[in-house]
Amino acid sequence: MLRKKNKHIFRKIILIFLGIVLLFTIYQYRQVRKEVLYNRQNGPKPVANILKMGIEESSGIILSGDKKNYYWTHGDSVDYGETPRTSIHGFRFDSEGAREHHEVFLDGVTNLDWGDIAKDKNGNLIVADTGDNLIRKNFILYRFKEPKLDQKKVEKNEIDKITFRFPGGEELNNEAVFYADKSIYILNKEYGKTMMYRLMEKNIDTRRVNIIDYIGEFKFLGGSRASNYMDAATGADISRDEMTMVFNTYKGIYLFKRDKENTDFFDGEVYYHPLKWNFKVNQYEAIAFTEDEKNLVLTTEQGNVYKAGIEEFELLREAKSAESIQEKPIEIGGDRQGIKYKMKHMIYLIQVVVMDLIFR
Repeated sequence: MLRKKNKHIFRKIILIFLGIVLLFTIYQYRQVRKEVLYNRQNGPKPVANILKMGIEESSGIILSGDKKNYYWTHGDSVDYGETPRTSIHGFRFDSEGAREHHEVFLDGVTNLDWGDIAKDKNGNLIVADTGDNLIRKNFILYRFKEPKLDQKKVEKNEIDKITFRFPGGEELNNEAVFYADKSIYILNKEYGKTMMYRLMEKNIDTRRVNIIDYIGEFKFLGGSRASNYMDAATGADISRDEMTMVFNTYKGIYLFKRDKENTDFFDGEVYYHPLKWNFKVNQYEAIAFTEDEKNLVLTTEQGNVYKAGIEEFELLREAKSAESIQEKPIEIGGDRQGIKYKMKHMIYLIQVVVMDLIFR
């Protein structure tokens, strides 16, 4: 009799638990659905397409330092056995679309997974080979003078190969890079948040593996809790005065304003702009300021180019304290192989794919 009663109580507990899970799932679904529909109505529209020029899977973009309204971009890595993409592409675009395509081959480089492109204050471009699905410990930054319009190739001896590793040897995925404070900044690709690292120019040594410094992290604020955990940073850029930093995700753009150099961007004012969330059409991979810095240009793996006005951004959070950046030590050991990180990455990626299929 007692055993039957215990079974009955246990069955009730299971049903109550399943009911709570169902209600929570329905609530999360409604929250995400509301946000997706809002983004599709309020996100920017495409202004050009660069796929027709042979620029495949654009995963980084930067405004030229010496050519007016001119952009540099590059392709992502390719499947095993295919010819590697080791070129950068220059182009302009206007109301009629993209034009003036210019391809420059980089000699002696590899493309394991090029995540982004940046420029420094010395007339150099920086191509970041920092991605590749969490299977590497050493990452590479290729630094070279910005090519001329008639240039077809950058020689191997003209390219600095900067190899670095994350503190503790973490294997992270990274697709967003920018240059500020005489440093190269890296934003990692993690669902629900991003972590910021930097490699100071004065500490760079091309003869050895450099250790990059951890600065801090930012948890996404631009949507519901559920949708934020299905989002990741894939591109970044900086304004000329280095006071405004932006990074894009799959469904929005975050903009940070600070008042002083060498202070944490994540402590500044935070603004947000939605993007149309649809992986099949708009897999946003890169972002850059326009010449007048009144707009932002984004590229997608599908070749579409978008433009978003900075005045249209919404303030999400006021600035915090503006203290100078202090590199934060990370304890060596623990999850050095990134096992927990990889498992979380796969779970959130599955959620993204499922939600994308549901709302397509």
